[in-house]
Amino acid sequence: MILSETDFFKGIDPAVMNKITAIYNEENHPKDTVLFKKDEDAKFLFILRAGTVNLVLQNGGILAIPLSDPGEVFGLSGLAEGGVYIASGICATDARVVKIDSDKLDEIFDQHPDMGLILTKRLAAVLSKKLSNIYRDLLSCSWSEPL
Repeated sequence: MILSETDFFKGIDPAVMNKITAIYNEENHPKDTVLFKKDEDAKFLFILRAGTVNLVLQNGGILAIPLSDPGEVFGLSGLAEGGVYIASGICATDARVVKIDSDKLDEIFDQHPDMGLILTKRLAAVLSKKLSNIYRDLLSCSWSEPL
């Protein structure tokens, strides 16, 4: 996978992309593989290459948010200082993912803060879009009692 072709990394300086490419691993996982668990230290950022990964929240019931678009970034807590995963990432199908070590990515951004700022802004855009989708989904639910 060419990371620079994903929306998240598009337009990043080629020299910086070479450094990022040197620290990622592409992994194949069978269905039901747990990539990370809720409340674990977020040590990795993930990019979906193929398959479907569910972000799973459990609190009495189970909420699974499927990710199936190639290039989709998840495990975003890995980019937050001292972050923990807020959901579990579980392969709903056989999946291929790119896994990037957050500490090594931080070292690259320390050397190239301008590129780190670009990706921080993209991270904010991704989070904003996800939050908007959650609001939309909640508003489309029918409620049995007034809130």
